[in-house]
Amino acid sequence: MVPVHDCAGYLERALPEVLAQLGRRDDAEIVVVDDASSDDPAGVVERLGRGRVQYRPNPGHLGAVATFNRCVDLARGDLVHLLHGDDAVLPGFYAAMERALADPTAVAAVCRALDVDADDRPTHTTRSYRRGTGVWVGALESMVVSNRVRAPAIVVRRSAYEHLGGYRTDLPHAADWNMWTRLAAYGPVVQVDEVLACYRRHAASDTSTRVRTGANVRERVTAIGSVLGHVPPERRRGLGRRALVYAAVFAFRSALRLARAGELRSAGRVAREGLRCLGLLPGGLPADGVPTAPRPSKGHRQATAGDQQPTIG
Repeated sequence: MVPVHDCAGYLERALPEVLAQLGRRDDAEIVVVDDASSDDPAGVVERLGRGRVQYRPNPGHLGAVATFNRCVDLARGDLVHLLHGDDAVLPGFYAAMERALADPTAVAAVCRALDVDADDRPTHTTRSYRRGTGVWVGALESMVVSNRVRAPAIVVRRSAYEHLGGYRTDLPHAADWNMWTRLAAYGPVVQVDEVLACYRRHAASDTSTRVRTGANVRERVTAIGSVLGHVPPERRRGLGRRALVYAAVFAFRSALRLARAGELRSAGRVAREGLRCLGLLPGGLPADGVPTAPRPSKGHRQATAGDQQPTIG
């Protein structure tokens, strides 16, 4: 399922590899879901899709997260991959993820990802959380501290989506982080210890816009509270503080990058949000994300097995 909004040029780069991996399979669907784009993703689908790619426009502009939910609703496959239109998969992605999800108890599989810029230049590679492919032990606590998953690098069992419900539209920047945490709390997540997806950072993306205003850091604080409820109560305070420190570090690094790019006003906004995160440390965050006063100091629906191979949506 490929959600798109004003990224037809990147879609043109992404579709050929998806078709190379899935185009000849009768147990896979490829659907481009268009959120009222002003460019021409329909033309890209017609030109490159060769009848194998469906084009489904939204009934008006729904926004990114609501479009993700529509993608899940439209998907017919047992395994659902949301490939944002400006991201990409690398050769071998779908075969590796299917192998990882051969165990019907696994709710999702995550591979490592390569961050690229607007011109496909690599900028960063995500880390491995285990040696070799297998169940990601400690995934839930890792997810609570920070979003460890790039959106194009995860495939989710549809029954898990159905059990958990949709992405939260009140978290426009952190809905994916919240979802990954809910998945990790629900069942085993498998890490595929290979770099098989590309996550694109570019100035026109929704993420970049929110970075410049500091909205993404403010939302991290809200998201931390939303994910803390999925860990045991005795672990929430410590993990919440770790998450706030990580959010502050993230903010200061973002501010430094913006300052180096000459965007001093944006850098100042983001740095202030980092300081706000540090200011919340004494009280921490409860599970609902509302800061508390500092303490006084002391002196599924169950996935089914069966012999059939899962289908891909």
